Amino acid sequence: MDYKFLLDIGLIILFVKIFSMATYKIHMPKMLGGLIAGVVLGPAVFNLIQSNTILEFLANLGIIFIMFLAGMETSLKKFMAGTKKFVIIASLGVVIPLLFGFLFSKCYTFNNSLNLFFGIVITATSVSITVESLMEMKKLKTNVGTAILGAGVVDDIIGVIFLTFILNKGNFSFSTTIILLLKIIGFFILAIGIRICYVPIFRMVRGKTT
Repeated sequence: MDYKFLLDIGLIILFVKIFSMATYKIHMPKMLGGLIAGVVLGPAVFNLIQSNTILEFLANLGIIFIMFLAGMETSLKKFMAGTKKFVIIASLGVVIPLLFGFLFSKCYTFNNSLNLFFGIVITATSVSITVESLMEMKKLKTNVGTAILGAGVVDDIIGVIFLTFILNKGNFSFSTTIILLLKIIGFFILAIGIRICYVPIFRMVRGKTT
């Protein structure tokens, strides 16, 4: 078995720690240090680490934990109350990048499908990075933090729907779209249900232990 991934993980931890401390010193989020470390270690600079199955698994697992913690820290009532505001912000966050991305791509190619694909791709938000930064700055529970998180989630949902449409070669399939929407709705119902049932139990257990 190849244990090179252990060296990769060690290098990642070392460089992330170094750059995170540097960004913290200049009053910037530590997440920025992690991004810089990735650029330095990746093919853009030294090419010391290449993507592999283990690192991708750990990266995806880390994102899941970050989003889980964000859900634990977010007020469900505040989140649901601002749904209308989130939809408006997210809609603008999709339409504007999509339009300008389409027009920018059109300067290089007249393939409208490719131009539309480019526009849709840049509408995607890095919710996990935003969440980590908000948590570090202790702004996740604020009205602004909740608005940013909610808009990012809605933005990604709209982006997934558009991306599904374009990857289907522009052929609108009513059944496929309905199934996708049902999956998204089902996921949110399940996630909200788990949060409603689990969080009070978790707080009760934590209160007894403390």
